[in-house]
Amino acid sequence: MPQLIDATDREVWNAKLARIGEVDATCLADYHLAYALRVPQSRAVLWHYSLEGQELVYPFLLTPVILGGVDTGLFDISSAYGYTGPLATTQAPDFLQQAWQAFDTFAVERNLVAEFIRFSPFNRNEHLAHPLTTVLPNRDLAVTHLPSNEVALRGTLGPKTRNMLRKAEREGLVHRELPLPDHLPAFRALYEETMRRNNAPEFFWYDDAYWNHLLALGSHGLRLFGVYAGPQLVAAAMAVAHGRSGLYHLGASLTEYAKLGAGNLSLYAMSCGLMASGVTFLNMTGGRSARADDPLLLFKRSNANSTAVFHIGKRVLNIAAYNGLSAQWQRQHGHEPDADKIIFWRK
Repeated sequence: MPQLIDATDREVWNAKLARIGEVDATCLADYHLAYALRVPQSRAVLWHYSLEGQELVYPFLLTPVILGGVDTGLFDISSAYGYTGPLATTQAPDFLQQAWQAFDTFAVERNLVAEFIRFSPFNRNEHLAHPLTTVLPNRDLAVTHLPSNEVALRGTLGPKTRNMLRKAEREGLVHRELPLPDHLPAFRALYEETMRRNNAPEFFWYDDAYWNHLLALGSHGLRLFGVYAGPQLVAAAMAVAHGRSGLYHLGASLTEYAKLGAGNLSLYAMSCGLMASGVTFLNMTGGRSARADDPLLLFKRSNANSTAVFHIGKRVLNIAAYNGLSAQWQRQHGHEPDADKIIFWRK
């Protein structure tokens, strides 16, 4: 029978995930609680369906549709800013058909109008989507398939990156894992300086509540790796990890140390640290845009050993209500909503 689990019920949520098997680190309850703060009025939930020993789970943010400052009584659902989507114990067509039929009933009962999904390149679960979901390749990601030791890892990296690592070591830069939460203030200071320098949008600035939720992932779930020039922290990489799945979550560095390879060394330290704890798939994520020549993507790719395609999914669940929202938007703004943005009422 279907069940809706709130992310505040961490033990129940994570126990349901555990029954699926290996899952992307961003599927965890505390990660969803952190990112629910990024979408006003949203609630992080896990929809669970079981039948004859088989199970499907679907984590998402449930958010009221506010248009023109008015609550419409409708809701949209979207993946957390990460890589999630539906997960199941089986790919059997009959089971998936019944699961999605049950979800459609849930959608009607909860006045759901549209959904946006970010699928996991670790779980490669885009094939589990509802049959009416439009699944699209969005962009390339840099990923590393972690081997068994550091010598093998360094050998999978490109010659330019290996040169930068050697340069960083010659310059006396050293790396080490930094225990959390003790080193969080230093990382936040470095991160915020980096965001100011890059004129980062508001979305990439995080408050205390966000950090507290991430810290709840624990010492195995949230990892921090720093690079030092003497006593000074000059670069750092933060990762979220779960089982064999790792995600490069946030990074920061001082500009003057970039040419010395500090950024490369922080990513290498992260890769080595996660590899040592059993992670085999590290998602370095993508660039600031979907362009193949995006500078950030190219930097990440140079510090990874492979790529993966990031897929998204879009579906209108209530066509009449959706068309009504579109017409209302057009009356308020004088033009049609962006056709590429299915949840167009979001700021």
